[in-house]
Amino acid sequence: MNKVSFVFRNQIVDIDFDKEKFSPNTTLLQFLRSKNDAKGTKEGCNEGDCGACTVVLVEKQADKLKFRAVNSCVMFLPAVHGKQVITIEDLGSYEELHPIQQIFVDEHASQCGFCTPGFIMSLFAQKADKINSSTDELVEAMHGNLCRCTGYRPIVAAAEDIAKVQDLQQFETFAKPDLIDKIANDQTVEIHKDGLDYFIPKTFEQALILKEKHKNAVITSGSTDLVLKVTKRKEKIAKIIDISSIDELQGISETNEAYIFGAGTKIEDIYQFSKQKLPAFAEILSRFGAKQIRNRATIGGNVATASPIGDVTPILFALSAKIITKSSKNQRTININNFITGYRQTDLKENELIYQIVIPKLTENQIVHSYKISKRKHLDISTVSAGFSIHLINNKVSDIILAYGGMAAMTKRATKTEEFLINKEWTYDTISQATKILYNEFEPITDARASAEARRIMAKNLLIKFFNQTQQK
Repeated sequence: MNKVSFVFRNQIVDIDFDKEKFSPNTTLLQFLRSKNDAKGTKEGCNEGDCGACTVVLVEKQADKLKFRAVNSCVMFLPAVHGKQVITIEDLGSYEELHPIQQIFVDEHASQCGFCTPGFIMSLFAQKADKINSSTDELVEAMHGNLCRCTGYRPIVAAAEDIAKVQDLQQFETFAKPDLIDKIANDQTVEIHKDGLDYFIPKTFEQALILKEKHKNAVITSGSTDLVLKVTKRKEKIAKIIDISSIDELQGISETNEAYIFGAGTKIEDIYQFSKQKLPAFAEILSRFGAKQIRNRATIGGNVATASPIGDVTPILFALSAKIITKSSKNQRTININNFITGYRQTDLKENELIYQIVIPKLTENQIVHSYKISKRKHLDISTVSAGFSIHLINNKVSDIILAYGGMAAMTKRATKTEEFLINKEWTYDTISQATKILYNEFEPITDARASAEARRIMAKNLLIKFFNQTQQK
């Protein structure tokens, strides 16, 4: 089987890699731009920042249909197997515009028009997924869409009008679940062409077998980081094992003691869940890329990259998260502190995959916050990020975690500062002394985002901000 199948233009499309010009490294955007009837999907930044390439994926999730706006430029073509792709051309025509398109016309929300299809698709996905979306939710759904003509005022006005549209039929009817079901099967998809291999296992067991057989293969799920090696660095990735179709790795569950996230759970799903259950987690996830990125990126993938400036890992440190790994013969539970071992290095063994991330529930006296300093609020790399947790008993520090990203070659705790604060009164005088220790605790680098001195000052200021927030509580 050297092909992938997906629903496109209301029919099942088979891409036979033996007959087509596409390769396993082809992106969804490249496929669309090759079609005469899909030119509305634009290529802008080609790295998931501008949103001009936004399309909507329809997929089954827990027997329900899920509409997701995604950047087609950072998604490999094989990854659409078993899904439906909706583009701007599907929504309306010159003779009859879709309500969202008509509102954009009425509000003069389109200027040069290059970005408009991406805005429309982001809004369509948000309304299709939640018909009663508020204006704020619709605006948040557009955080990953840029308008170079600075037409944001009429675009926001359009969002206000779109919030009032309540006819679900205008959105649900575009999904074709019966066709999606016809593609579904439990067989591993294998694509081989021009010395490049792409595997899509359907079970965790299949993934482990493939990993054992192809030791040099790159494991991916959302591919939002990996695909940049192809689009920006012009590299070829010889072997890819895409684990995004494994149901066992999806979803969120809860026990009396903890929240359990499958390693393949999308960041956007965790963000929505965390708003009520883990507000400190939601604080940082709201600034994790934009919705198109969060709809593809996974928590397991973010942890596995072990980036020194990763947004998720500092808060996972603060929440005392545990990483569950599995091989064909063994299962391990590893504290996040011990899982990340160095610059983009983890304790993951050659025959293992990340299976779950477990976050203990907060205790009565625990306060947790997360922070991100960057030049832009959204869609920007952290300069300094942090996750803090404190247990206060009679205003004394009984336990504290101060975890920082962007201050070292890996996410790292300020252990000397933590030791100083234990059993101290939680007062501004104590914090003032602690910041002097914190200033010398790290040896950050100077780069394009900030100087080493600036990073030290940011680290101190975040601790002061955390103190002020605990006083408000």
